[in-house]
Amino acid sequence: MLSEILSIKLFDKFSWLSSWLTHSFKNPIVLVITILTLWLLVDYFVTSPSEIPGIFSIPGCLPIVGNLHQVMNNPALVYLKWVEQYKHSIFQIRLGNKRIIVVNSFEDIVSLWIRHSCPNNSRPVSYTFHGIVSAIQGFTVGSTPASLTYKRKKKAISQHLNKRAVGDISNVIDLEIKYLFTAIIKNNELFYYTDMIDVDLMPFFQMFALRSSIFLAYGIHLDCYGRDREACLEIIEVENKIIQLRSPISNLQDSIWLLRYIPFLNIAASSYAERRNIYMKKLYECLLRGIEQNDDDCINSIIGDLVFKQSSSVSALAESEIQSICLTYVSAGLDNTPLNLNYLIGILSQPQLGARLQDVAINEIIEKSNGNLVLAWEQSGQDSMDVQYVQALVLETLRHFTVLPLSLPRVTSKAITHNNIVIPPGSNLFMNAYAGNHDPGHFSLPYEFVPERWIDPDSGLVTQGINHHFAFGAGSRMCSGYNLAFKELYMITCRILLLFEIGPPIEGPLMGLDPFENNSNPRATSFEPKPHHVGFRLRHLPNCNGLYQKIFTG
Repeated sequence: MLSEILSIKLFDKFSWLSSWLTHSFKNPIVLVITILTLWLLVDYFVTSPSEIPGIFSIPGCLPIVGNLHQVMNNPALVYLKWVEQYKHSIFQIRLGNKRIIVVNSFEDIVSLWIRHSCPNNSRPVSYTFHGIVSAIQGFTVGSTPASLTYKRKKKAISQHLNKRAVGDISNVIDLEIKYLFTAIIKNNELFYYTDMIDVDLMPFFQMFALRSSIFLAYGIHLDCYGRDREACLEIIEVENKIIQLRSPISNLQDSIWLLRYIPFLNIAASSYAERRNIYMKKLYECLLRGIEQNDDDCINSIIGDLVFKQSSSVSALAESEIQSICLTYVSAGLDNTPLNLNYLIGILSQPQLGARLQDVAINEIIEKSNGNLVLAWEQSGQDSMDVQYVQALVLETLRHFTVLPLSLPRVTSKAITHNNIVIPPGSNLFMNAYAGNHDPGHFSLPYEFVPERWIDPDSGLVTQGINHHFAFGAGSRMCSGYNLAFKELYMITCRILLLFEIGPPIEGPLMGLDPFENNSNPRATSFEPKPHHVGFRLRHLPNCNGLYQKIFTG
């Protein structure tokens, strides 16, 4: 009896709510208001992330979205402007249901990414990239959160990409560069021109990066401009789209949980995952066939070595870990080396600046070889990398361009104390790599392209160190492919200068020197420069016929 009385009283008390909900479903406007009201209540009481004490919080934070509306285009540039506006090099923002700490200054990045590399060593797991794109093939090595499997994969990939290992594959890079230059000349008929012609080099650099990675990983030679052309274009397109999906702001459903229940927002990510699965499966099957047929290139490839160890060692990687490394090799080079090369050649195409840089570099290249062009070509593949000015050109490109303006995000696994501020475990950290690489407190004339900054005025040698730029990240998760990428950039730059003169395009605009103004996709993870051409023609140096013979017939 008592329970019945209480039920009646409770029903009477909340009958207004039942009536309101019933009315809401009949009236679309009221329904929308009801959903928004409930969403705001859930946001306020449940999903709104707490501020971290002691860290400046950027004004303008709204319910549900936080600061998302302020950082949708070129977020690294927005953060850089906030540093100037609010006079804080470290600040916190809210992106949907996530609290983010943004670090901008060179010294703060060194402290948090290098001196505190152990507790700042994990990756956040995103809904789109990890939950949808990676649902079939798994995570790449770099996107794997801190764990035992991450350590195993990182160790395996680092053993094949350390400085010594990269030195052992100079002959592979040499062959791929010859293939690259042959394609450039053949497709543009450069042997038939004495004047400059306009060339778009980006597609050639993408094919170079893809072909090199596939051969090193699988031992497979792709015919990029023949029978495998369509497959190569498919890989390049899909991997480009997938790297865009890694951006913290490109997928609103990563930050705003309710959007995950809108099906059409996930269609593109699912499609790219399925398309990637097709070519990754084909590459792996081709490798296994090659191993069965005793193909030396497949057997001696990086993945081939891991597959062999899998059957002969108790400490070998699991199948899923090998697949993760496969993904890493296919994707990693495409979002880095081609874009850096494209930017460097764009710099060399500038009328006054580019001509001066080319003169200094080619003179040192020829001087180091006593005028022997064939020797200069061969020396560029040596581990010593003796041409200091070309090293400086590459380093300044990496710093000035900063292909990933926001380095991939980190998550702290332990508390970090920095400048009397305690950053708790589980905190999301963004490195504004572009801001760090252009910090006026560390670099003089930070927005000018000055290769000489890397050369010691007394010794004349390039001064390198892990703190000098953040183009490849920093700390325990610094890109394992740094040595390979630098070697490729150095060798191609030396050899492109030996073979070609570079100038401004005959038609169309010069490449813009400001990566933000020249960015065709302001919401992407990496800079995606607007298409441009450069002027190109063969550089007819004295005794160049011997060099041509070595490259194209030797």
